[in-house]
Amino acid sequence: MANEELYGDDFIIRLTIDGSAYEEVEVKVTDPNKTIRDQISSIVQVFELPKVDNGGNPIQYLLGQTIEEGAEPEILEFEDADGREQALVDYNIQPGDLLHLISVPIAG
Repeated sequence: MANEELYGDDFIIRLTIDGSAYEEVEVKVTDPNKTIRDQISSIVQVFELPKVDNGGNPIQYLLGQTIEEGAEPEILEFEDADGREQALVDYNIQPGDLLHLISVPIAG
């Protein structure tokens, strides 16, 4: 059974965006099979997040999931060990899960 059939229109995650006022906002995931890289790109676009920091350095965004209460988020890797692009479904992300968008400036 396809994930779209499992979740229908109800695939909503909670999202906190590092360094912003967005804390546990509800975000609808249109396609949980879309790659982590594409999910991040969509989030950056929807929330109109900066692509460079104040010093002009590019910002890389990572997506993390808190597995245990109070622990640091575990980063969702873009690719597995074989180089295959990963998606939310590969990490067993479920509706209602809390994810964190983490910004990492890349020094020039």
